[in-house]
Amino acid sequence: MTNSLQPYESLMKTSPLTEGQQRTLNDLLNKKGLSKRAQIKIIRLARTISDLERSPCITDQSIAEAIRLNSGTLKR
Repeated sequence: MTNSLQPYESLMKTSPLTEGQQRTLNDLLNKKGLSKRAQIKIIRLARTISDLERSPCITDQSIAEAIRLNSGTLKR
């Protein structure tokens, strides 16, 4: 099953976020007014990026890249 089709609960069981990662996403939600749905999309994208990097867990770098990609800016 691809990350985009995996239920949120299942994704969080197999790839839990660290407290810092969750705090980063919550801050983003509050600052930019993003929906919970947007947060889930970022998490799924971060999991895919981490998969491509062969990382067993979601990394801080993949979260940052997913946020950049979700906002439409492709800065590195």
